[in-house]
Amino acid sequence: METQNINIQFLKREEINDALWNKSIDEAFNGNIYAYTWYLDIVSPGWAALASSDYTYLFPLPVKKKYGVSYVVQPLFCQQLGLFSTRQISPEIVDRFIDSIPSNFRYVNINLNIHNKTNKHKSSVEKKVTYMLDLLNYNDQLFRRYNQNTRRNIFKATAYDTKAYHIDPEEFSRFYKRWGYMLDSRKDINTISQLAHTLKANQRANIYGAANNSMSLGGVALFAESHNTIYYLFGAAEPVSRVQGSLFFLLDTIIRNNAEQNKVLDFEGSTITSIANFFKGFGAKPCNFLTYHRNTLPAGELIVKIKREMKLF
Repeated sequence: METQNINIQFLKREEINDALWNKSIDEAFNGNIYAYTWYLDIVSPGWAALASSDYTYLFPLPVKKKYGVSYVVQPLFCQQLGLFSTRQISPEIVDRFIDSIPSNFRYVNINLNIHNKTNKHKSSVEKKVTYMLDLLNYNDQLFRRYNQNTRRNIFKATAYDTKAYHIDPEEFSRFYKRWGYMLDSRKDINTISQLAHTLKANQRANIYGAANNSMSLGGVALFAESHNTIYYLFGAAEPVSRVQGSLFFLLDTIIRNNAEQNKVLDFEGSTITSIANFFKGFGAKPCNFLTYHRNTLPAGELIVKIKREMKLF
């Protein structure tokens, strides 16, 4: 399909055909867990989209409105969106979709996915990083690929007789509400709980707990899976269990359970050095994606209010 022949239409949420959309995401060469309608409905209620008339090209738009101003901003718990397709994606096609974002959205700050590049908008994007681990070549010697700190923490967890086991979304949510990191605990825990339940209902979740002989549940981790990719979405541990290496143990568990399979583990990125080093400790490699930014908001008090609100999204 030639770039100029793509008929791009703007669709409100109620205008989107869920069956066609999700089928296209299923078949997209660059599909990911964040792009399904049921995932977007949780993290960005009322989202809209740009789509080709045959749904072969899809570009979710997580829209918001504050103080009478409409804008597009990347939601929490949703690392990469951008353009998805069952066909080849060139930088020119990405640029056409970016250009098609309606001008009434006065502020746009959205993450593209690792397969989206741009020629036209290079001055309006910045690079971000996620950390990914290829599991296909991981075998019984995988432990040797971890760095010294990661191995030490796993040895520590093993010395405390830590065990990993599957838990249900309710138990995960209760634990995460108490020990997990959130910007807005009352709002975020509802979203996280909905994601856990919905991912489980769609058979896309692996939810683990960690405990040892001396204590009850001490750590949890929620992994989502689609398109041969395992996504590390959430992890938390209570203080004693954290010191005992429970989160290292849970990551090692998911790696071992999927080693030598045609999958990658996406740790998701972090600009926090300690967290980035945590991911690197398992042998994960950095992989870049782009964030597109456009701002036509008026200067003054209004933009200050909106930016303050955006910190919660």
